[in-house]
Amino acid sequence: MKRMRTKMLSVALVGVAIAAALGSGLGLATARVLNNPLVQGMNLVGGPLSADVPPADYVACLPSTSWRGVYIFDAQTQSWRHYFNTAKGIPAYVNRTDLGGIAVVPRLAGVFILMDQQVNSPRLKDSPSESCN
Repeated sequence: MKRMRTKMLSVALVGVAIAAALGSGLGLATARVLNNPLVQGMNLVGGPLSADVPPADYVACLPSTSWRGVYIFDAQTQSWRHYFNTAKGIPAYVNRTDLGGIAVVPRLAGVFILMDQQVNSPRLKDSPSESCN
């Protein structure tokens, strides 16, 4: 039994080490100023660290035409939620929560941002009251 427990602990530690190594190289990031650019296409970033943030506030510091949409997975409903950039000509009604829109980006959530152009020093808000400076 002790031998099996030792093997299980070893497997768990190796898994954590692999996850840490891969996580740092897969573009995972937290809110605030990101060390890596947001590139054209889909980017996985960390949600706000301090509090839940409305999606419009979360991406308010990005250039208005640089991004197309924000996506999060809602585990309770087992569905994807979205927030589309209305500056791109997308009607605002598609962001209604009854149509699958995001009410808030939850604290520490995994967030996908679909970018139309690269932003080299992106900033994402940790709280609604945070400034873009």
